[in-house]
Amino acid sequence: MSGCIAGTQYIPSIEYFAHWKHHGHITIERHEHYLKRTWRNKTAIQSPGQPILLTVPLQKGKHQQMRIDDVRIFYNEPWQKTHLNSLKTAYGKTAFFDEILPDLQIIFRQDYETLWELNLAILKSIAAMLSGPWEITYTEGYYTDYSAEFVDLRKGVPAGVSSIPLAHLPTYPQVQRIHKSHQPNLCILDPLCHLGPDTGEYLARYAAKLYGQP
Repeated sequence: MSGCIAGTQYIPSIEYFAHWKHHGHITIERHEHYLKRTWRNKTAIQSPGQPILLTVPLQKGKHQQMRIDDVRIFYNEPWQKTHLNSLKTAYGKTAFFDEILPDLQIIFRQDYETLWELNLAILKSIAAMLSGPWEITYTEGYYTDYSAEFVDLRKGVPAGVSSIPLAHLPTYPQVQRIHKSHQPNLCILDPLCHLGPDTGEYLARYAAKLYGQP
């Protein structure tokens, strides 16, 4: 059976969901140790200039040696309020932000103990906003390598840059980018806020380009 395997990510990118869309399901790695610089606790949102990074602060410690479900979130700063305000600034004027906002508020009002719990809550909430089936399974153990039929995304799927050449990138108008170039592969909230129910169709077009299909 083919498919893709990925780590949990904080508000994953368009490309993360395009891989998922292409395969019809995604396997989440739940037996890894936390890996730095893999987008496990950060994402990118739209701005008039360079994409803005949002990062979930983590409690101090050697995360690199901790299981992903043991990594604790740091709550000595109001990062949830900051992130929600940043999302309102970035997407408050889009056509569908008001429809998405209540679900975001529910998540940001909860103090999830671990990054794993937060990321899965966001992943499931976003999947519920998208049309069509979005199947999730979890690894039963850690394996360094998978067969060639599996696309291994555990090194992280970046946001704010695309694997697709810009000349072939599917685009849509972005409220803060009028008369400017399209900011590619931001967090999945970007198309959801701009396109609403057409996000699934956009992800299908993105996946087709990602996998070299006409």
